[in-house]
Amino acid sequence: MNVSPAFGVIGVLYAIFTIVLAGLAVYALVLVIVFLRLRIAELKQAGPSKGDPLR
Repeated sequence: MNVSPAFGVIGVLYAIFTIVLAGLAVYALVLVIVFLRLRIAELKQAGPSKGDPLR
């Protein structure tokens, strides 16, 4: 079976595109986790004080 060269180029480009997209998805997930951890730590630090009746 003889495959045309264009199919090979398209296949390589598709593989590169898929790898880049997966890398961006992992990067976005890591950023979300880091920012959520920072936000949770910030909220815990600024939690209600026991002497304040409004909180």
